[in-house]
Amino acid sequence: MSFRIVSEKFRTFYETLNNDVFSLDEMVALIDASLPGVADEFHLGKVETIFSAPESVYEPKGLNKVIAGYEDPNGYSDEVYEKQFNTAEGGTVRLFAHPKMGWKWNDDDKSDIDFLLEVLYLSCSRLRLLSLMQQTQNIDMLTGSLNMMGFQRKVDELYAKNQLSEYASVFANIKNFKYINQQFGSNNGDYILKQYSMAVRNFLGENGLFCRLGGDNFVTLVKKYCLLRYIAFVTGMPVTVDNKGQKEDVRIDFKSGVFPILPDSDPQDVLSCASIAFQAARRSRDRDTVYFQPEMLEKTLHDKRVSAMFKSALSRNEFLVYYQPKVTLADDTLCGCEALTRWHANKIMYPNEFISILEREGTIKNLDFYMLEEVCKDLRHWLDMGIEPVRISTNFSKIHLSNEKLEQDIISILEKYKIDPKYIEIELTELSDFKYLERLISFVNVMHGSGFHISIDDFGTGYSSMSLLRDLNADVVKMDKSLVDNIAGKTSKKADVVIVRSIINMARELGIQVIAEGVETKEQARFLRANGCLMAQGYLYDRPLVKEDFEKRLRSRKYSL
Repeated sequence: MSFRIVSEKFRTFYETLNNDVFSLDEMVALIDASLPGVADEFHLGKVETIFSAPESVYEPKGLNKVIAGYEDPNGYSDEVYEKQFNTAEGGTVRLFAHPKMGWKWNDDDKSDIDFLLEVLYLSCSRLRLLSLMQQTQNIDMLTGSLNMMGFQRKVDELYAKNQLSEYASVFANIKNFKYINQQFGSNNGDYILKQYSMAVRNFLGENGLFCRLGGDNFVTLVKKYCLLRYIAFVTGMPVTVDNKGQKEDVRIDFKSGVFPILPDSDPQDVLSCASIAFQAARRSRDRDTVYFQPEMLEKTLHDKRVSAMFKSALSRNEFLVYYQPKVTLADDTLCGCEALTRWHANKIMYPNEFISILEREGTIKNLDFYMLEEVCKDLRHWLDMGIEPVRISTNFSKIHLSNEKLEQDIISILEKYKIDPKYIEIELTELSDFKYLERLISFVNVMHGSGFHISIDDFGTGYSSMSLLRDLNADVVKMDKSLVDNIAGKTSKKADVVIVRSIINMARELGIQVIAEGVETKEQARFLRANGCLMAQGYLYDRPLVKEDFEKRLRSRKYSL
């Protein structure tokens, strides 16, 4: 004779409760469906569950939900048996049971009911845990917004319903968020992210999806008909923070890339195309929001090819040095040159095709040192041949200045080839927005002390140029071609004429030499000479020359114009 601990009906009830569900509504439906099967065994008239949870990223408004698990159609008695449990998330589960109409529970009945309510609680807890686990996979823990996985699932659902093209995707990054964190502290930084996320979700409602990708990067899927309203809503959004006891408004601005999704777009395009547009916005000095254009995709592919090819190209010496002469304007005589590079792969690639990419990735540092070493090899060759070189300027990006050993690294290369520093001019590039002036001044002073010359590239194009002229003990400033273009001839502009004259005069007063780049006409050369500019560089004299052709120029230094 077999002995059974529970009835077949209770077994069925218990197994039903062990199904996997992932929402509170599914949980309610499961309990509603399972309780009638065991109601008679427990003389049960009604079961009610009240589920509460505090505010959290999963329940932004908290939770206090009444679940009517079962009610006998013939009614129930007023007698009530109550049981309460505390949950791990800081909430409670309260269960209330009533006997069926006309029945009064004895002690054995109450013991059974106590057991039943505990089983219901354990099942509720398990199902709630499953729900939270699923939300953890799909929800950002800090802001309560969708995370990348949750966003992708929602996008896939819209794609399956053929509704994706009703939306535009917006990839956004908060401008200067690092400095907001530094100024107001990381706790306020987190608070700003939370408040911004909540405001956007409330604005979107049923008209979109909002996802935090990580850090201060976000992607929004918004119905096309309210895209412009959305962009206006998030532009300059104010968030009030408590800054050391003082309420202070912080203005939130973004760099954004927008992709109006096309009928033939797939889910991968939603993020990738918006991201490509965002990269264009990030590079732009005057546009915070950029819309995706198909040609951007080709540029992105080009950038990726450059990145992938660079390391091996450098090891194969595919970067060749070209020397563009510098000329003394007073007598049209060679007085120096700038080392420029061309990438000889399947075709010749010019600097504008790869320098900005390497600059963005930081690998420009490898190219700068490669160029310096190639220049030193050529200098050594000319010196050994008895040919007196001219001073050669080599470009160094500002990102090198994060290297505390930069000065010694440069000096070591010259020592390797026994080159006197008087032949090298370090040309510092992209300085218009450089913020770490003390490091820059220190570098210049150390290099001067070692016998190097220092020049500032593209002078006159950045807001901080004048302060650099004041604070840096530079030997040479190079006037940008954009100024030289409009100083003489039919394209002459009064404003540029005044600026060029002012730069020349100011530099002369400070004991700094001026070289004008991009000189292409005799009229430009005459203007510069007449206004006291010492040197010029440009196609009027020579294009960048390969080593062998420049060597000929070293032997014959006078230009006949």
